[in-house]
Amino acid sequence: METVNPVLAQKLGLTRAIPPADDAAPATPMRQMRRALGRAADKAVGLSASVLGIAEEDLDSEGLIESGPEGWVVLGLRDGSSAGLTGLFLMDQPLRSALVEMQTMGCLLPAADEQRRVTRVDAVMSVPFASQLLAELAEVGFGAADFEPTAYDIGPIDDLRTAGLVMLQGNYRCWRITIQMGGGDAQGEMLIALRPKVPVSSLPVKDTSVWSMALRSAVQDAPAELDAVLTRMTLPIHKIEAFEVGHVLNLAGTTVGLVTLTGPGGEIISTARLGQVAGKRAVRVQYTRVELQDDPPKMAQAAAPSTDFGPDVGLSAGEPKIAAPDLVVG
Repeated sequence: METVNPVLAQKLGLTRAIPPADDAAPATPMRQMRRALGRAADKAVGLSASVLGIAEEDLDSEGLIESGPEGWVVLGLRDGSSAGLTGLFLMDQPLRSALVEMQTMGCLLPAADEQRRVTRVDAVMSVPFASQLLAELAEVGFGAADFEPTAYDIGPIDDLRTAGLVMLQGNYRCWRITIQMGGGDAQGEMLIALRPKVPVSSLPVKDTSVWSMALRSAVQDAPAELDAVLTRMTLPIHKIEAFEVGHVLNLAGTTVGLVTLTGPGGEIISTARLGQVAGKRAVRVQYTRVELQDDPPKMAQAAAPSTDFGPDVGLSAGEPKIAAPDLVVG
């Protein structure tokens, strides 16, 4: 039985060529983490490490601190945009031990039955691996749409509760990665939490002219109570107690051309002239420009010749000296 040489058959066009693999296809987060972790562990401490699994979830800052693992190495991440932390890098005790042993002994020791407590020295010695891993993650494009792994400064934090006091509020993307170390049965875990960067967009400038006009219109329609003051005087109490219906107070020397309009707080708003319209008392405003301001300008008080009212009747200091012919108490 004759057989066809596959190489010759492909050259003669008798078979379909197998298309090459598409290397340009986007890598999954799992593949990116595997590549970055293996390189970072080898470059930082000479450790052989591979990713066994990765879990991803979104948590707010409070939920991250409440549900975060206790007793792990805590490294704070700050991107420089604010004074608070914008990320966390956590490592469990087995991974901590592997990093310390590779930097001190050059090899992994047998796993201890009981792990010792994490110290600040452990956190400091874990920084080179964490920094290298972030650099490798940026190199493979991990989370490039929402994060810039190389933009973070790394520093040790005493514990997770302390980190929570200086973390920025908001949502965080969290990855929990299970790691195989040294090519054997040793395993460790780490957790990376990053705050997605907020895109800076040019927000349209809101036109506040409509709102300003509506506010001014509402203010213009608001009621304003004004008092027309003819004059002010001071009298002894015994004089006031002696008032009777029909009693006349002499306002000699005053005129009707200097009426003062005052606001609720006593501020002078304008000057006016006393008159009448359709048989009713009225005032004609003589100061025609009134601006709506937070602090209305006080008008200059008109000076008038001093009038001697005797020891019992006089004008209050600083008040304009205005008058009407006679004031009848009734």
